[in-house]
Amino acid sequence: MSTTTKEPLPVRFAVYITLLVIVVLTFIPLYWMVVAASLPQEEFFTLPPRLLPGSHFFENLAALEERFPYLRSVWNSVFVATVYTVISVFLCALAGFAFAKYEFKYREPLFYFILATLVLPVQIMVIPMYLLMAQFGLLDTHIALILPFLANPVGIFLMRQSMQSIPDSWLDAARIDGASEFQIFYRVALPAMKPMLAALAVILFISQWNAFLYPLVILESEELFTIPLAIERLTGHHRIYFDQIMTAASIAIIPMIVLFLWLQEHFVRGFTNSM
Repeated sequence: MSTTTKEPLPVRFAVYITLLVIVVLTFIPLYWMVVAASLPQEEFFTLPPRLLPGSHFFENLAALEERFPYLRSVWNSVFVATVYTVISVFLCALAGFAFAKYEFKYREPLFYFILATLVLPVQIMVIPMYLLMAQFGLLDTHIALILPFLANPVGIFLMRQSMQSIPDSWLDAARIDGASEFQIFYRVALPAMKPMLAALAVILFISQWNAFLYPLVILESEELFTIPLAIERLTGHHRIYFDQIMTAASIAIIPMIVLFLWLQEHFVRGFTNSM
């Protein structure tokens, strides 16, 4: 007979207060960014600071668009991150399924070799990838941003660990029913992995959305710039356009919030199940 014990009231109260403080401290910079995006630049450093939104958001957005085609950069980021996430999640799920459910030569060494690539920082891979994309004639294209990172080691690891929880009897039953190996993967394994697929999609989307160094090296045409490169262009040599930077940053977080709200249930469940 199992009994459930609850924490004493003072302990729970302290936990709730701590969590509330963390939430407030996390929310304050985000709120100030939104407020600053609606202020003219001359009000940025006034004391006491403005705590309520102003009415200059659309003026700041118009000035931003006049200085740089920022909304085009938003579309570029949405396109690159979405295409990358969809393809990478599928490939990582395929690799994870193979490592978890199939026996083949050098399976374990190959898996640990993939994990070992996690210790390589992006900085040391930029030049080799630049030379490789140059040989393929893909410089200054969005394909060059997507292609090199599709086989994501973190994604393969997460999917392999999750796929191991699928009973082998499910796969054997599908084989007896005449399903092909791909049908087993697509109709048995993937539906069982929805929470982890959602968690992985959020992780990969964020990583591509925030990428800066590699796109900075690969892209030259401003019409192909992603959001981080566009925001970097707002810091001039003689003046920093704080109002436009805050406006651009406020717009940049909208797709991330929408994605997380859309997948939050599966995202939380995926990480809960993996613990």
